[in-house]
Amino acid sequence: MIRLIDRHFPNVILLPTVCSKKALQRTCLEQPVEIAVINADGEEDSFELYKVLLSFCPNAKAILYSAVESFATAQKALRYGLIDYLVEPITNDFVYALDRGIQSINQISLLHIEKNNEASPSLSLRHKILRYIHENYREHITLDTLADHLHLSRYHTSRLIKNTLGMTFSLYLMIYRIEVAKKELSTSDRSISEISVRAGFNDPNYFSKKFKKATTYTPKEYRKIYRGKATVIDSRLEL
Repeated sequence: MIRLIDRHFPNVILLPTVCSKKALQRTCLEQPVEIAVINADGEEDSFELYKVLLSFCPNAKAILYSAVESFATAQKALRYGLIDYLVEPITNDFVYALDRGIQSINQISLLHIEKNNEASPSLSLRHKILRYIHENYREHITLDTLADHLHLSRYHTSRLIKNTLGMTFSLYLMIYRIEVAKKELSTSDRSISEISVRAGFNDPNYFSKKFKKATTYTPKEYRKIYRGKATVIDSRLEL
């Protein structure tokens, strides 16, 4: 990862590696951390480390990586709003994840990706799928529209999503929309009806039903409890 950072992001300042909550706290006190790369296989709970990071640097972003793929960890990483969850060996997916993180904190990334070259072998299908969902979640998108975008059959696209995301297209889309709604509820004063539309739900009642099933809270209750907070709850995914 350090070699990839040196090669693609010469403007990134690397801080010392830390292996405990106390070391992380000291680092955050000495210098604000904007993006953290967290090992899910370490002795410390990776999500507890992320909470510590947010308590000192509320706008920090994080990338989680592991030697062993875990569906539960991937779901939790998404619910916590991490940039990405990667499984070793580390490949160009790390480069793309770090690029998204840099852009999300309004910094200039020195990584140059040819946006129109969808056939580029270095741009993984996983990255294409996530980018399509993250850019179009407000629209009425389906597995068929994604298949058309990828120029693949519906069956091939469905299998590809299950293999790369560990879940179905509809489940990932629902999870992502719920996460968008959480952020809106905790950081804005928009009405719940407006937030439901901005998160991709045309029916506020359907939105409220799905939101409560995912989080155990109604949108109104969630806003009251989590307004202004940087962390998110560990919600259920029985959608």
